[in-house]
Amino acid sequence: MSDELLRQLGREIPGMRAVLITAMPDCLLYASWIHDRYEFAADEVASYFGDLMRANRSGLKALGSWSAEMQVTIESADAVVMLREIRSDFVCGCLFDSNVALGMVRLHLKQLVATLEQELPRVQVMDQSRAARVLAFLERYAPDPHAVMLRVSLRTGLPKERLEMPNTLSDDETRRLEQAACDILGLPELKV
Repeated sequence: MSDELLRQLGREIPGMRAVLITAMPDCLLYASWIHDRYEFAADEVASYFGDLMRANRSGLKALGSWSAEMQVTIESADAVVMLREIRSDFVCGCLFDSNVALGMVRLHLKQLVATLEQELPRVQVMDQSRAARVLAFLERYAPDPHAVMLRVSLRTGLPKERLEMPNTLSDDETRRLEQAACDILGLPELKV
């Protein structure tokens, strides 16, 4: 995706101050456009946006309101911030003037995400085994992702060293891994 495309898309939307694309799960700035009138550290803000999406997902899970499609809206006296996932590997964060109607913000974000989804690179999940995809999903959505491998190891009986090589897990080990992931996330099944 070119910076020129993001700049063009941002300038076409009335009242838009900035667009930031955050790469997940690392919460790193992938691309950004900021209107000339504004100045802030895009990489720092993109990191916060990624963390906010992760925290929101954990909060929804705690409430029993798990959703594959999620959007976060923040309103302040001078701005509206709206965040939305683009597939599982990117978050689009848009900053609007506060006088832009929320319905228009949602509409513009929906159109922007549809365009960006076509332009952003796709992760080749076909090269990964099912076990690798399950572990990636867990690292993205599990509470306390830094401890997820230990939790999975305890639930499956598989040593952490074995889990570090997911492409070598047997079908039975993968089934146990997937069941542990469902238990940890409180889901009946995983769509990975």
